Amino acid sequence: MSGLSAVEARLVGAAGAGDELDLRGTEDREIRAAVLRDVLVGPVDPRGLRLRGATVVGRLDLDGLRIPCRVRLKDCVLADGIWLRGGQLPMLQLSGSTVGRLLADDLVVDGSMLLRRVVGTGLVGLAGARVSGRLDLTSVRLDSEGIALLADRVVVGGDLLLDDAEVAGRSPAGALQLGGARVAGRLSARRLRVTNRAGPALAAANLQVTDTLDLSRGSVLHGAGKDGAVRLVGARIGSLSLGGAELANPDGWALAAHYLDVSGTVYLDRVRATGGLRLSGGRIGGQLTLEAAVVDGGADPALAGTRLHVAQAVVLDEAVLSSAGDRPTVDLRSARIAGDLELRRTRIAHPSGTALRLNTAVVDGRAILSEAEIESGALDLRDSTVGTLYDDPARVRGEVEANGLVYRGLPGHPGVTLGQRLAWLGRMPAYAAQPYRQLAAAYQAAGHEDDARKVLVSQQQRLHGGLTGWTSLRHRLFGLFLQYGYQPLRAVALLAAVLLVSIGLFLGLAGGTRTEAGAACPAVDRVGLAIDAAIPLVKTGADDRCKLATGTGAGQGLAAAGWVLTLLGWGSATLVVAGYSGLVRRR
Repeated sequence: MSGLSAVEARLVGAAGAGDELDLRGTEDREIRAAVLRDVLVGPVDPRGLRLRGATVVGRLDLDGLRIPCRVRLKDCVLADGIWLRGGQLPMLQLSGSTVGRLLADDLVVDGSMLLRRVVGTGLVGLAGARVSGRLDLTSVRLDSEGIALLADRVVVGGDLLLDDAEVAGRSPAGALQLGGARVAGRLSARRLRVTNRAGPALAAANLQVTDTLDLSRGSVLHGAGKDGAVRLVGARIGSLSLGGAELANPDGWALAAHYLDVSGTVYLDRVRATGGLRLSGGRIGGQLTLEAAVVDGGADPALAGTRLHVAQAVVLDEAVLSSAGDRPTVDLRSARIAGDLELRRTRIAHPSGTALRLNTAVVDGRAILSEAEIESGALDLRDSTVGTLYDDPARVRGEVEANGLVYRGLPGHPGVTLGQRLAWLGRMPAYAAQPYRQLAAAYQAAGHEDDARKVLVSQQQRLHGGLTGWTSLRHRLFGLFLQYGYQPLRAVALLAAVLLVSIGLFLGLAGGTRTEAGAACPAVDRVGLAIDAAIPLVKTGADDRCKLATGTGAGQGLAAAGWVLTLLGWGSATLVVAGYSGLVRRR
């Protein structure tokens, strides 16, 4: 090479010898990009190019080059950027450097790509790149007017590290993009900070991470738009952790992760989210935990888990979840949970709609709602199946939809009274028989026959509110005299009362009866006449010896009373027969 400056000549010598050229603290630090390119394509010691503290003048254009040596440019300034598109090299290290733009689409790195503490003032493009070892972006500082980091379809054979990185972009497509990326190890992004006022902070649809995607320990991701602040739609991950993260989206979902497939556990503990968490249609092989999370879904649900499958428990202990849109605050419609659903000391609120929806969900374990506070909004349990319903009806302040709810054993914790449970069913906006039948069957199976009957009576009382006209009157009388068939002794008591009134009348009006000889009837015959009048099915034979003296006022009174007593007797006797026959059929 001719026309080299002194520092460029030193670079050529160091590259040939495999030594590091450290220009930190020197006045002459400028090296032309063309000279650096010529060095890399020429003969270089197998230990590679090692340059530190240099200022590279001009764009370093290495597009399509197959570079046989390792390249280490540490603490350098490359204001005009580096182009490595379609190139190949054994290893690339730019740690601590400042780069205008790094365009490395479809780059092949046989080893690791180390970009620790890189400061990027333009796009860092790694779309379609293949890194056999580690891709290290720890503590990078990226700020772009559009996309800050574009790594769609990148393939990493080791770990992808973004710990302590700060990324700012202004693109509707996302500031940090990892769509379709594949990471064979873990993707660690602890304490990551990403902001994008025009679109998602992290756009990683169809991302594949064999190990853990870790966005925990205070990561802050602020985005905008309907696609979500953090977009993990269709991602396949070993486990996901957002513990302690702060997510914000003023326009939609804070986390859009529908159709997510996680073989392990999803940790959302202590998440602070403005915008909802969407996990609809996903599959989680371990637990889903949102302990102590605070989520304001705004117009969207705080937690949307429709058709979500969880192989273990869903834990929402001490979470605070709220929303104000048309959909429920916690929406687990058609979800399948193989373990428990835990809502210990969970607070859920919706000002005008449904707070918690488990419509058609299946919970194989316990639904632990006993300490949950449904501060406002309805509880929708329609057509759901729960192993054990462990709740506290007193903590539900809104409506309850329970038609089709199926559970094993007695619902509620041991302190729940029958009255509280019936009041809970009374919060249903419309009458439905199944919830009462389910509750009665639970009490009967537990040996509480009296409580089971009270539940069924309460069912009939609730049914009466929806009846009108003659049907309502008949139903009311049925309840009054037979307690809807569950207390036939009421009919027996009515028949006995009719009989006592009849005996009293016939004994009190002795002048209203006469024997055939015209003498006064003895008391025993008058009692017989009273029995004949009050109980039509019974004949004592007293009328063969004693007749009503209808020529007297007392006789006429007894005749008229007899007609009424006979009607009442027939009605009472019919109720007795109907009540006991119905009781026999039910048993």
